[in-house]
Amino acid sequence: MSHSPKQAVIIASFTALILAIIKFTGGIMTGSLTVLSSSIDSLLDFFVSIINFFAIQKSLQGNDDAYHYGYGKIEGIAALIEGLIIIISGFLISFFAIRKFISKDFIIDADTSIIFMVVSIVFTIGIVWYLNRVARETDNLIIKSDALHYKTDLFTNVGIIITIIIIKFTGWYIIDVIISLLISAYIIYGASQIIRSAYEILMDKALCASDIKKITDIIEKTSQDIQSYHFLKTRCSGKDTFIEFHLVFDTEITLFEAHTVSDTIECKLKSIFPNCFITIHLDPYDDSNIEACDITRFTPDNKKSA
Repeated sequence: MSHSPKQAVIIASFTALILAIIKFTGGIMTGSLTVLSSSIDSLLDFFVSIINFFAIQKSLQGNDDAYHYGYGKIEGIAALIEGLIIIISGFLISFFAIRKFISKDFIIDADTSIIFMVVSIVFTIGIVWYLNRVARETDNLIIKSDALHYKTDLFTNVGIIITIIIIKFTGWYIIDVIISLLISAYIIYGASQIIRSAYEILMDKALCASDIKKITDIIEKTSQDIQSYHFLKTRCSGKDTFIEFHLVFDTEITLFEAHTVSDTIECKLKSIFPNCFITIHLDPYDDSNIEACDITRFTPDNKKSA
């Protein structure tokens, strides 16, 4: 059974809201800054998931007269916003931790805190498993970002329980502040990775080296009529992949023959990259080092000097 990105975001939104309520209630009842900090993070998760829902809905619209390449990059914009919000939550946690250290307000009900956090972990494990599954099925950056975010929450929640247990048996309440600061640092680091992924999409980063190798292997092995290729460019926009390059043929080959080779390459590439848009320019000579258009280069008498 397949799951759509929109469905995943809706489920993530409700889960984040439930987690925020559980943790906030636990933080207020027990006096634990660590638990309360985690509730702030979950509340921000909820708002981020709402943003992601509208972003995914827009990105799946496809191209139109105004946006010929579709709305895929809105995933990068949403991921960028998500990363920035997460960073803000990290700094807020640091602020509350430092303020608590200064005020020396270290009253914590350890037993109740543990109960609230165990319940939170159960919910978090469920949503991490579900989002990872949807991310594998859809390869959607927004869902990947959400999955990573909840995964960091899972480790954070485990760390919180360990912290509370230590406080319970040692009375070292300062650990609550220290762990809160470590959680904030971890959150900020995770957000930086999300922002980096968003930046790569918005700046049209090329496909990974292994994918480039697949493309060049197909070009080089498809036909002996291909003398060379150049100007290979790749990028991703949401679920879509864009590939463009020039193929160099001998001037004696017919346009029909060259076009047939081009179509063969295109079919092979689309079998590897399903949502792929390919632009192939057919050249009678290698123009990769030519700075300006020179029509005389197209004449058979000049092909050898090109």
